[in-house]
Amino acid sequence: MRFQDEFFGSEAQQSVSRRARDLWQICAKDGQLAYNGRIVTVVGDIGAETGDKLMCLARLQGSTTCHFLPIDKIETVKTAVEASGLSSNVWQFCTGRQSAYDAARQILETYQLPPDLTVARIDARTDAFLVAGFAKMAADCGVLVMAGRVMRGLDIEGITLAAVDKSGQPVASAWGYKCYPEQSAFSNYAFWGGLSCRKDRRGQKIALILGAIAIVQLWEELQVRGFCTGVTAGNTASFSVCEKLGVLSSNWVGLGVTDPTMFGGGTLTK
Repeated sequence: MRFQDEFFGSEAQQSVSRRARDLWQICAKDGQLAYNGRIVTVVGDIGAETGDKLMCLARLQGSTTCHFLPIDKIETVKTAVEASGLSSNVWQFCTGRQSAYDAARQILETYQLPPDLTVARIDARTDAFLVAGFAKMAADCGVLVMAGRVMRGLDIEGITLAAVDKSGQPVASAWGYKCYPEQSAFSNYAFWGGLSCRKDRRGQKIALILGAIAIVQLWEELQVRGFCTGVTAGNTASFSVCEKLGVLSSNWVGLGVTDPTMFGGGTLTK
């Protein structure tokens, strides 16, 4: 199978992604779980099993998350997983629907990328050198990319975009993946985001424009009707970009659960 070993990040991050790839082969039909190219996750509140499944997935993979966890469930689930010796962290889950598509179209009518940049959509034909450069650029910004087969649109419906300069170097990223199970209430959502920009190119609205392109393409080509992303409290820059794109704070959170022996008290990605 082509690109099956195309993973990026630290040794620990690659190990998690490899385990997730293999685990998904076993549990892909479980309507309570999703695979986004990094990890197998729990989708929404599934009652008393939420904490138990998170603990199992974290031990099997090294890390996992629960997407669309209601805010009023945080403390119960967080207490349970930490009592088991695992660590946890919380992201605000920002979401948008028609308003995000409308905002993205308005952004694209208002702004354009700098003339020295072109947009590359990563797929099965994309050179491995460009994909590796894309992954490194994102990592330098603190963002972990997905497995190569997911970025290339082979294992999950989705879009991975790079803004590339005249020398062929990626300078910004954006993506979205339609990864949630058909049985869930979030089946027409995309896990969207990955907005990063090389430090020397910041201040030119590149990530904002690329994020807007991703939203429009997901809506028009893949019939996505909802967008979600996790943002760490205090990350005002990310909240600002999301707000401009109509992806707003919600009554859900993302709860990350990590095996501290694998990440030394850190997390899989920011």
